[in-house]
This record gives sequence, C-alpha cells and structure tokens, in this order.
Amino acid sequence: MKSIIFIRHAKSSWEFNLPDKKRPLNKRGLFDADFMSSLELVKSLKPEAVFCSNAVRTRETCYAFLKNDVFPDDIVTYTDHLYVFDHLDLKTFITTLNPKLSKIFIFGHNNALTKLVNQLGEVAIENIPTCGIVKINFKSSSWDALKKGQVEFKLFPKSFMPS
Repeated sequence: MKSIIFIRHAKSSWEFNLPDKKRPLNKRGLFDADFMSSLELVKSLKPEAVFCSNAVRTRETCYAFLKNDVFPDDIVTYTDHLYVFDHLDLKTFITTLNPKLSKIFIFGHNNALTKLVNQLGEVAIENIPTCGIVKINFKSSSWDALKKGQVEFKLFPKSFMPS
C-alpha cells in the first residue's frame, strides 16, 4: 500500500517585488503553517520521506512542520522537480520514487496539486487552499502504477476557524 500526503504551501507574500520562486510566506501563511503542522493527526502521520519544492514559500511551509516535529530533517529532499504547476509533471515525479517507500509527504503548488488529487482520489476537491493537506491511500505496491486511490482525509485551515 502507498500513501501520499499532499500539502500546498501556505499563503505567500506579494509585498515585495520578487521573482515567483523567491516569495516568502506572509503573516497568515506563517500562522497557518505552524497551526496545521501542530495538529495531532498530522503529527501522527510519520512519513518515510518528504519531498518539497525548492521555492521559498514551500520551504518555509516545510520548516514549520520540521519545527513542530512532524518529521526529522534528514528525510527531506528539496527539489526543482516539484516547482511545477502542471499535474502531469507532478505525477511524473511521483512515478520515479523509490518503490521501497510507502508513505510520503509532498509540499507543492497549485494547480498541480488540486488537479492531481482529483485525478488520483475518488473525492472531487474544487481547490486545495493554501496550507491545505490531503491524504490519499493507494492499493498499489508501486509508484509508477498508481490507480484511483481513496482520500482518507482533507484538512483545510479555514475548517478550523470560527465562522
């Protein structure tokens, strides 16, 4: 069985005139990343490997999870291969993963995350919001043969805010 926990980077700042890849998190993004990574469900996931886009906003989101001891830093790989916005590029990355891995985290970007989650999961999700987390379980024993999986949960920051 394989499991992927997809995490969209937290809310980024547009305050400074920076290239897209260098935009940091804004105040709300920092809060959401800290809050979401402190949830007991998230802390209980224990991934074998973590893959993170090397954009500043995804790295900063991942750092919050490291700070809250969701996983150790020696299992994190930062890569340009996840600085993608097309779901097919994201899926290609996943097919290259070590088949010995069973449970992974991927910190990435929309539209790639939402489109791939909708392609791989059985639940339609209109949009994975910033710092949204979706876990999908697959019966497959290989990353390059993933078929439709089952969404175990979706956690979005606004779900925890009073209305």
